[in-house]
Amino acid sequence: MIRLMQHADIHSVFNIEQQVQSHPWSLKQFAEAVDSYQCTVIEQQGQLVGFCILQPVLDEANLLLMAVAPDQQGNGLGYQLLEHSIEQLPNQPVQIFLEVRESNTAAIRLYEKAGFHQIDVRKNYYPNPDGTREHAVIMVKACSDDFAALFSSP
Repeated sequence: MIRLMQHADIHSVFNIEQQVQSHPWSLKQFAEAVDSYQCTVIEQQGQLVGFCILQPVLDEANLLLMAVAPDQQGNGLGYQLLEHSIEQLPNQPVQIFLEVRESNTAAIRLYEKAGFHQIDVRKNYYPNPDGTREHAVIMVKACSDDFAALFSSP
C-alpha cells in the first residue's frame, strides 16, 4: 500500500534512511518534510519499507529523497513508489529534477525506467565517509509533451 507519510512514520523512515545513506537526514528534517513537501511511504504486510519525498515548486518538482529498505530492494517497490508519488503531485509539473550519486547505478536505472534522463553532472557534490567527494548525476523527467520535445532528437 502506498500512502502519504504521517508524523508517526518518521522513525521508521529515519531507520531506512540510516541503512541506505552515508549522510542521512535527521529526524528533524523528516518532521519538517512531512509538513512542507509531498511525502509518501510504501508498506508491505503492515511494515513500512520505503519512502519518497517530492518538493513541488511552481510548475516543477524536485525529488529530494527516496529509499527502499535494503532487504526489499530489487522487487519493483521503488518504481511503484516513484510512479505513484509523481501521479499524486498537485498541479502536475512540467518537469521533475533529481540528483543521484554517480556510483548508484541501481537508482540511475530505476530513474531511467521511470522516464528520467541525465542532463548534467555536479562535480564533487556528495561527501563520502572517507573524506573524498563523489559527482552527482542531475536527471530530469519531462511530464508534458511540449517539454519532452526539447529532449528529443530531430
